[in-house]
Amino acid sequence: MTYRKMYLALVAMAAAAMLAGCSSPTSTTPGNRTGIGTRSISMTLTGGPNYSRSAGITGGAARVAYTNTNGVDSLTGTVSYPGAAGGTATATFDLHSSGAIFTGTVGVVDPSAGVAASVDHFGAGVTVNGDGDASSTASSGAVTMTWSLTTTAAPGLEAELDELSAHEATFCQEAQQRLPGLSEAQLPLASIGNVLHTSRGVFGSSKAGLTPLQVQTWSEPDMATTAAGNTVALTHRISCKTRSGDHLATVGLPSSPDLQCRDLSQRSLDLASAQLTPAQASAYAGTGRQVALQPDRVEQTGIDWLTSFPDEVSAGAQLRVTAHALRVDWTDPAFTIFPDTIRGVHYCTVWSPAWAYWWMTVGAFQT
Repeated sequence: MTYRKMYLALVAMAAAAMLAGCSSPTSTTPGNRTGIGTRSISMTLTGGPNYSRSAGITGGAARVAYTNTNGVDSLTGTVSYPGAAGGTATATFDLHSSGAIFTGTVGVVDPSAGVAASVDHFGAGVTVNGDGDASSTASSGAVTMTWSLTTTAAPGLEAELDELSAHEATFCQEAQQRLPGLSEAQLPLASIGNVLHTSRGVFGSSKAGLTPLQVQTWSEPDMATTAAGNTVALTHRISCKTRSGDHLATVGLPSSPDLQCRDLSQRSLDLASAQLTPAQASAYAGTGRQVALQPDRVEQTGIDWLTSFPDEVSAGAQLRVTAHALRVDWTDPAFTIFPDTIRGVHYCTVWSPAWAYWWMTVGAFQT
């Protein structure tokens, strides 16, 4: 591709300058995890709109993806903050690394100030520390954008949320066990591969594998204020792509009808409940508000499954929560002519454990 050739040429000509201008991600990043969210954002535009903002985040989330090998791999997502003259402004990040070099764009839109600018970070340095805090200065056309972003995902902010968020790393592997009703002895968790995606688009086109057995995971971020008053980024919904029980049976595993995806939401509620102190559990019960898990909304195409719908509906004291499912059994005669990438799949989008905990400690108390 022309873009790729330009990228390689720029790296060859200016590697020294770029390496001097950015800090290389290191293996000191705390663990295999995906951090999401921001505590604050600073944004300055020069050479174009006369614009400077520094504000706390009011909504949205930026995703910072980590690996032990490369440190921070990408920073993507949209965050919202108060506009310069009222209303809401947004900053959108789409940055990905190749070694020490980050490419992509950052855009800012503030209707109240008449600002709509996008800056290409092609070849520009981005400084990222071990907690995912990032900053950069990049120019594109007449506009120079200087920005900094502070994440909230570093471990240690709140122990209960940290533990529940960490559980997401294996949540979909457990889903592959739970949905067909298999035990650890029948299907060890360690035998199930798992791809933790940092791009919803890539996740959408991914497939769960049978041999070797591998699930696919996507975590949808959201911002929340905890009972302790911290503004944090949490996974609201977690999506799992697994193989159906009757497809597992073709490789010798015990077969039984799959559970519903809502059973995974119940698992999240159970994990969250186990983190409540007696006082928190009593306070939650005292609200009289409870989560009522509804039958799954089941789709038969990936496009339908990836399309969101109102899955949380208040009905009096109940919050009715509906899991989103895609299920095509291997033995379904209507799909026998289709390849195994389409047949024998069971996909679920459900509440994450961390979000269930937030509901029990904050959400249920809100009117």
